Amino acid sequence: MKNTKVIVGSLVLAALAPPALGAADVASRGGIEVASDDGVYNFKLGGRIMWDTDTFDGALNRGNDGETRFNSDLRRARLEMSGSLYEDWELVFDVNFQDEAEIHAAGITYTGWNVADIFVGRNKEPFGLEELTSSKAISTIERNYFTEATDTDGQTHFGVRLDGYTGRVGWSVGLFNPSGNPRNEDGGDRLAPTGRIFGAPINENGRVLHLGAAYSDRNLDAPELARGFGLDIAEAGGQLDSSSILIDEDRQWGLEGLYMDGPFSLQGEMFNRDMRGAGGGPDGEVNHQYLLATWTLTGESRGYKAEQGIPDMVKPSGARGAVELVAKVDRIRFEVDGQADQDVNGYLVGANWYPNRNVKLMLNLIRVNSDGVAGAGEDDDATVISTRLQVAF
Repeated sequence: MKNTKVIVGSLVLAALAPPALGAADVASRGGIEVASDDGVYNFKLGGRIMWDTDTFDGALNRGNDGETRFNSDLRRARLEMSGSLYEDWELVFDVNFQDEAEIHAAGITYTGWNVADIFVGRNKEPFGLEELTSSKAISTIERNYFTEATDTDGQTHFGVRLDGYTGRVGWSVGLFNPSGNPRNEDGGDRLAPTGRIFGAPINENGRVLHLGAAYSDRNLDAPELARGFGLDIAEAGGQLDSSSILIDEDRQWGLEGLYMDGPFSLQGEMFNRDMRGAGGGPDGEVNHQYLLATWTLTGESRGYKAEQGIPDMVKPSGARGAVELVAKVDRIRFEVDGQADQDVNGYLVGANWYPNRNVKLMLNLIRVNSDGVAGAGEDDDATVISTRLQVAF
């Protein structure tokens, strides 16, 4: 099946190179870009490599009496291809190369409709500011707990999405078969509706105020055993996962905000997950909030992509690169009727160094506190030291 997908994707990309392409311009601004002299065809090739190390103890290594543990992991090794055909068609085809080749994103966008662009294929659902921010541009090694804890963070199996932007307001809505290709009770593909609206009432002279909201109904049609949250902090293997309950409804919503003023940014989101108990069982609710602050000591701004409603990555302007300081507070809680609450809190400080536009080195120091997740007599807390070497082109 995976070989078939790769073949299909290769055939799609072949459409970018018609028999008579004619003269072409070749450029390199980190990746490789080829365009026909008449501008009808365009092809871009890029990629990213991210190598992480994690040292952690306590609650994240309870199976070994909380002893200190070290992990090294090739987190991403991705080849990214995109292009355009004529004026109204765009293509994307990204492949991860780790244990085996796997398609990360693949699809076609039609941009010739004035009301909205139409995307068909495999990509992210429009849910969550930090989740939609590229992994190249996020300020911490891991995204927030809610994003990491639910199935809205995975690449969909497939979907149809409409994207629109007018004035300073944008929106995105679609139907998606979520990550893992879940099925309905009758065996057919389950389709989850997800949508997001956002805007930047301030976006001038280096200042940005972004606000947004998102909603998703996971569209369960049969009882399903589901965790309130499933965390994998420092790739520790789910040591701080919550308990599970049997549910027949799963609805999620989020609010997002971002303020940027030159080298300073303040970003926050709050999420809620409403889990209705099946067969008269208990209901569950997940509440989550995080707050992220960054300061670029060398003066650069993170940047902002208004039409997508997401921050961009820091681009160093000096010969010695850019240095960014980061602080983050993260909290998630699972409440179940008649049961004790389960909480995880994280406190992070970090620094990022950008020697140039293509290389990024990251250091995160994290203290994790939990309540009601670990068993009696086990560690509730953990200390994490994480690093990342990122090369993107």
